[in-house]
Parts: sequence; C-alpha cells; structure tokens
Amino acid sequence: MICIHGEGIAWDMLRQMVAASDILYKEEVLHILDHTPVWVFDKAGRVVDGRKKQLMDLRGGMPYTYMLENFFPELRSSLSVACYRKPEPPVKVISQKETKVKEPEPALQPDSVAEPASEPATVRKEATVQPHRPTVQRLAVKTNLLYDAILMPSLEVEYRIADRWTVNLEGDMAWWNNDGKHKCYQVATISPEGRWWFGQKQGSPWHGHYLGVFGGFTWYDLENGKEGYQGEAEMVGVSYGYMFPIGRRLSLEAGIGLGYMHSKYEEYLPIDGHYVYQQTNRMNYFGPLKLKFALVWRLWDTDKKKGGAR
Repeated sequence: MICIHGEGIAWDMLRQMVAASDILYKEEVLHILDHTPVWVFDKAGRVVDGRKKQLMDLRGGMPYTYMLENFFPELRSSLSVACYRKPEPPVKVISQKETKVKEPEPALQPDSVAEPASEPATVRKEATVQPHRPTVQRLAVKTNLLYDAILMPSLEVEYRIADRWTVNLEGDMAWWNNDGKHKCYQVATISPEGRWWFGQKQGSPWHGHYLGVFGGFTWYDLENGKEGYQGEAEMVGVSYGYMFPIGRRLSLEAGIGLGYMHSKYEEYLPIDGHYVYQQTNRMNYFGPLKLKFALVWRLWDTDKKKGGAR
C-alpha cells in the first residue's frame, strides 16, 4: 500500500549551481558533469566507475567537499502524496415487479429539516520537513603566512557575533637577538578589529568581502649591527579583505590595512659591548599598516545538537 521511489541525484540542478558559482576547479567539475555517464560498466555489466566517483576523486575531493557543504543541502527534497479512494455505491438491480409506478412519497413539511448524509471527512496530514541548514562555524583561528615567512609568527582569533559582524584579535611576535653580532629583531604587536561582511553567499557567511576598523599597540627593538631603535607605537586604521574556501573547514584570507601610526623611540649605538643612548625621536606615519595572506581554520559549528548536525 506504500510505494517509495527515489529519483536519485538532481544532476541538472547541480550543474546550474556549479556554473553560477566560483567553486575551485570549476571547469573540471563541469567537464565531469557534462561528459561522464552516471554509471560506467565493464563488458561483464559490472559498475566500475561513475560520475559521482569521479567528482569525489577530483583534486583530492576538495570540489566535492565544497559542493557537499554548499550545494547538496539545497538539492535535497522529498514529496509525500496521500490518495484517498472513495468506493462507488452498489448498483441496485430493479426487478420487473418493482417497475410498477409507486405512489409519490409525501413532501416534507416546511418545519421538517432533512439531515444531509454526512460523508466521512478525509484528513490529509502533510509531513513537515525541516529545511536543511548548512553548517556554520562560529570561531576561526588564523595565521598570517606573510608574517610567518619573515620569522614573525602570528596568531589570530575571529569570532562571529552576528550574521554580518565579527570581532578579530591579532597578535604577532618576533623575538630574535644576537648580542655577539649586535643584531636584534624584536617586535610584538596586538591589534583588535571589528569587521562588517558583505557579498556573501547563502550558507557561507565566512566567504566574501569585509570592511574593518582596527587599532593596535606595538613594542619593538631593532638593531642592524651599527645602530638601534627601541620604542613603542600606537596605530588606528581601516581594513579591507576577502576570504575564500579551500576545503570543508579551511579558507584563505587576503587583506590590507591603511591608517595612522604614532611612534616614540630611542636611538642607541652598540659601543664596546654596551648600548649607548643617543636621542629620543617621534614619528607620525600615514599609509599601509597591515598586509595579510592568512590560512584560516574554521571550527565550533553553531547548529550542532545532540545526535549530530540538524
């Protein structure tokens, strides 16, 4: 009495979504969707390959993981149809004896009300299907690969407080010193930032553009073997950046920050194993203050409940 029929994967809709997206390796995904059969059989009629398998194997599964997170939830659907069948009343066979004309039945009096025959009501109960919500991470941990490359390790933590608003805290530190050669490379920076995101796709709040306002404080001691500078600096400015996915939980972020920095520092000279104070200076600077190309790791799913993601 119950029939279940699976329609399979909505390949046409998937191709439209891929073609309209900025997914990595887009042309290779479209080539598989357009030229690979759903199932590939050998001469014995056994399944040896197929469209889904090639998508899962493409580029280590990166495009498939992205589609699984961003496209597949919108392609999942089901339909329930309940049919009610009302039987016809039985056909009464009239014999020849009953074909005689019967006397008309008396008409109903005005005060008589005929109760209509009530038919059983058919109640159709539709199942309520909760829409699938893509997994959204609340927290992101990052490191600036450009600062790491110049031996100034960096660590950032960004927290999403609303759909389009995040707060970011960045810390960088390089603490290298060689007294024998009078070379010193010591820099420590802490910088909080508020960001507003735009240009995002539905279900991908981390992937898009952002504008930010930041401040910060820096301590530094720089010496090149001949002269040294030791001081502090305060900065404030605005930033712009863009984040894009490279995996299920990994992204890359590129950005730049412009603003104003004020610094007070002391000049010194390394003489006979001592550091001799020379003078105190101040510096005011307008221009680029940050340059970023960061690796981002997103974690802490917001829609995880007991039993898994809903």
